[in-house]
Amino acid sequence: MTALGEWSARTRAYNLTRLEQETYDVLVIGGGITGAGVAREAALRGLRVALVERRDFAQGTSSRSSKLIHGGLRYLPQGDVGLVREAATERKVLRRLAPHLARPIQMLVPVYSRTGYLTIRAGLFTYDHLAGVSKEERNRMLSREETLALEPWLKEEKLYGAGLYYEYLTDDARLVLDTLKAAAALGAVITNYTPVVRLHLENNRIAGAWIADAMAEGEVLVRAHSIVNAAGPWVDEVRALQGGTESRRLHLTKGIHLILLHQRLPVGRCVVMSAADKRSVFAIPHGDLVYLGTTDTDYTGPYDDPPITLDDAEYLLEAANRAFRVEPLRVDDVVGAWAGLRPLLHEEGRKPSEISRKDEIMIGPTGLISVAGGKLTTYRRMAQRILRLVLERLAEQGFRVPEPIGDSATTPLSGGDFDGNVESLVGSLQTKWQGIRPELLQRLVSLYGTNADWIAGAIIADPILAEETPDGCGLTRAEVLYNVRQEMALTLQDVLERRTRLFLWDRQNGLGAAPTVAEWLAGWLDWSPARTSQELAAYRAHVAEVKTFRPSVATTEGMAAHA
Repeated sequence: MTALGEWSARTRAYNLTRLEQETYDVLVIGGGITGAGVAREAALRGLRVALVERRDFAQGTSSRSSKLIHGGLRYLPQGDVGLVREAATERKVLRRLAPHLARPIQMLVPVYSRTGYLTIRAGLFTYDHLAGVSKEERNRMLSREETLALEPWLKEEKLYGAGLYYEYLTDDARLVLDTLKAAAALGAVITNYTPVVRLHLENNRIAGAWIADAMAEGEVLVRAHSIVNAAGPWVDEVRALQGGTESRRLHLTKGIHLILLHQRLPVGRCVVMSAADKRSVFAIPHGDLVYLGTTDTDYTGPYDDPPITLDDAEYLLEAANRAFRVEPLRVDDVVGAWAGLRPLLHEEGRKPSEISRKDEIMIGPTGLISVAGGKLTTYRRMAQRILRLVLERLAEQGFRVPEPIGDSATTPLSGGDFDGNVESLVGSLQTKWQGIRPELLQRLVSLYGTNADWIAGAIIADPILAEETPDGCGLTRAEVLYNVRQEMALTLQDVLERRTRLFLWDRQNGLGAAPTVAEWLAGWLDWSPARTSQELAAYRAHVAEVKTFRPSVATTEGMAAHA
């Protein structure tokens, strides 16, 4: 893995100059997991790559998933054997590329009849063989007593037994960042907060895009021989910039998640629950928290930060209350939440949960390559399919395609260059950097993999960088400096929500750390007192907004039933 030098606000300023002065083989629009995957895949092929993102990296769909790397078991009932095999294969690949971001987690599927038990057993048996599951992660069928021994808070009424199998837990935003950093280390020129404002055509063929700098003024023309539109929910908006009469193709659905204290719902593994409408939803432990997800409803509201309605929240809480014998969970128990949009391809007459999760690549009249649909788990394979089209387009234009410089299935992501044993990595860093608390190193490794070494070294080298925020969450000045210098964080929300993840996994949603972090950022990013106050106010408002569940009638959201 090529080492990444500084990747910061200064890098971004330099990259904006390069974007204006150079011509690229491929320009990727969108800094979510799909765009990041395409940029890395193209960079490994030796292409000149640029990527622009309208807000921060992973700020949309790609930081708002269920945080699970699915092997594809749920596609067996649909008979989609190919998708099951692809998802299962890619799950193993991701485990190899970024072991700190692919942690095995047990999945428990309670069943309430003999027929259900036999059905689950057959499905898990088929899945194990199709997916080539390793011996230590093969499924087990549990009796009623064994099930309750593992999850004693499950309701006992009609419980027959359960199926137990493995998936991988990930950190979706960190996965995007580590993929982008891997692409940048290979030479990709990447910027955030640079929205595309119009496309540049020559002889009715796409030849570039004009981008704006959301942090300053002015526009820049980025020239490229091919352009990939990986803008997620905004794919149709980018397609419309071509002009012409291309119809809208996306069908957006919304998925929300709620975070509770683990003491209110003390599960030991991911438990699959059945909602009132028979959809499967999850309860997933995460340290001293547990989260519930997800919904799947038609959506027609604003794309940025879609609201969570009271109906959304009650749907998930009701599912948990049906499954567990705990004091009834209420909206007041929610300590955090997130909502994201799925950019699916419209299929007439289908309910949201029936729409295929397969990706589809569209070629516009100008040659713009657009992609929609797809799954987090299979992002690398999706990127490979897109890159094949890019290479074909370059060949048609007479460009010589260079030899690959790496294999995306074996070249680790940033931070993933270790043998996969997370505890061993923590131990080696503990030996190297004596004096750092083991729990702090554990947290750093889980977020940054081997890049935790940079942060640990900074803590030991400079006592000022060892300073922690006063709320006791373990966030150091060194970690925030890493986010700024090595991960192009430009705002308070960038740091707390998508890099350190305190927005999700801190009981105070990062509010206790926010004032101190804002002061640190002000010094490194040259913020004025007014800018610092604005950043802090915006973050506090964002946290409050996420947990303000609106009555459904007060939104512009499509009110299709959960399906």
